[in-house]
Amino acid sequence: MKRTSKKLTELELKKAQVKDKDYNLSDGDGLYFIVRKNGSKFFRFDFRYGGKRLSMSLGTYPLTSLKEARNKTADAKKLLENNINPISEKKLNKITEEITLNFVIDKWLEIRKLNSSENTYLTNQRILKNITDKIGNVAIKDIQRQDYIDIILNVQKKGRIETGLRILSLLFKIYQFAVTNGYVEHNIIVDIDKKSTLLKNKETHLPAITEKQEIKQLLKDIYSLENRFRSDISTIYIFKLIPYVFVRSENIRLMCWDDLDLEKGLWAIPKEKMKMNVDFVCPLPKQAINLIKEIEPFTRQRSKYVFPSPQKSDRGVSGATLADTLNRLGYQNRHCFHGFRSMFSTIAHELYKEHGFHSDIIEACLAHKEKNRVKASYNRESKFKYFDEKKELIQWWADWLDKLKN
Repeated sequence: MKRTSKKLTELELKKAQVKDKDYNLSDGDGLYFIVRKNGSKFFRFDFRYGGKRLSMSLGTYPLTSLKEARNKTADAKKLLENNINPISEKKLNKITEEITLNFVIDKWLEIRKLNSSENTYLTNQRILKNITDKIGNVAIKDIQRQDYIDIILNVQKKGRIETGLRILSLLFKIYQFAVTNGYVEHNIIVDIDKKSTLLKNKETHLPAITEKQEIKQLLKDIYSLENRFRSDISTIYIFKLIPYVFVRSENIRLMCWDDLDLEKGLWAIPKEKMKMNVDFVCPLPKQAINLIKEIEPFTRQRSKYVFPSPQKSDRGVSGATLADTLNRLGYQNRHCFHGFRSMFSTIAHELYKEHGFHSDIIEACLAHKEKNRVKASYNRESKFKYFDEKKELIQWWADWLDKLKN
């Protein structure tokens, strides 16, 4: 007949006195109440696994009650019945508790930083703050789909519909990464039906001015910045320069002195700063070179950036500053910063007979990739491809703008 131990009571545990030597009280089923001579008291579960006698702590007393210790013992015995070492399982559970959403996102961003442009990395980091500021410190295994849906809808209801959709897209990639690396068992983002759950962005095109007279007025307004608003010198010169070079916001904001060769009239943008992750050489028209030389005495000695932020010289002017400046000039919903690219593209295509360059050269000026994948795989372009043609077309464009403005 199997020998049974008398079960302990809470009263016995409270009365258990500290002695000159360590001792234990048995509750049966391998559960012991340990009393140390130093005054500490805790529960211990003794068991055999793999032919060895092992022990694991179940918590200190009175923080852990007798009932909790018995429940933990029962859980451990169930694991043993399935040939699972409860000590290893306990360590694994502790590790998974430490795998927070922030931890996984940081790991994912580390990889993305190596495989994408600096701007893409910073943009992803900024967008994901909408999530990490709310639940970043929560263990990823404890986060439910509804937690993400609630946060994304809250972002969208503030008018940032596209941002909400981008959050969902990034989370899908992050969970793919998490599943691959064993942080979670399932990509819960797969189960979110965005069509029926999230708001849809009704806007299809970014606003841009492309009519001749409106472009003339825009140029006039840009040159009134100094007198109309208290804009800093970096912002003023960015707006003077951007019509001539029509690059993306982040490229001109983060333009570095080391990337410029004013004698040769070129601006070499490394792939880390390009949306398409490809090195790009932008020919500079004479007007652009003159503007850069004008601002050089004011910024070159204090920053690596041509257009440093007025607050901190170790960073460029913010995108929000540029967007706000256009709005203050009266161009909200009429012309955005990206619109300078559309402006060049539209006019260059319309007046192709005047300048004589075909669509491939126009697209090359915009740093657009070849859309035909087969053609692109065979046509691995040098960053200087079409450089002379681009230089001539961009100079034509700059002269066209000056003629229109004057």
